[in-house]
Amino acid sequence: MQVNAELAEFSHEKRGMSPLIATMLLIAFAVALGAMIMNWSSTLGEKDAGGPDCSKVMMEISPYLCYAENMIKISVKNTGKAVEAVSLKIVDSSGETLKVLPDSKLASGEVMNRDVPFAKSGKTSLALTPSINYKGEAAPCTKPAIKIDDLPNC
Repeated sequence: MQVNAELAEFSHEKRGMSPLIATMLLIAFAVALGAMIMNWSSTLGEKDAGGPDCSKVMMEISPYLCYAENMIKISVKNTGKAVEAVSLKIVDSSGETLKVLPDSKLASGEVMNRDVPFAKSGKTSLALTPSINYKGEAAPCTKPAIKIDDLPNC
């Protein structure tokens, strides 16, 4: 009967350790999971997480944006935050064209005049999208500053 007493004592010790270890593992898992979720969720509400903040970028046609002599004639004024570059997206019946305009850096208040060679075919829409300085690089804004659904003739 001495063997049964040792087994009973051994099983009692084993039963006491198992819930303690399980509790410690559950607590460690919960703490690790909570830390992961807090780290991930800390960037959800930031404006910086989605890219550059272009809310202060404003451009207006000054005095024209039209088509003549196989050229898109652009004259726009930057009335907001400084712009690092301007890209031009043209859509007509022949397809879509995207051009980054050379030397298109604009300080606030500056006017940009450009003639862009383009052979118009049918209804033509275009969009001027600025890029701003974001983390030391020129990053394009998500929405165009100027959009025209049907480019007029000059």
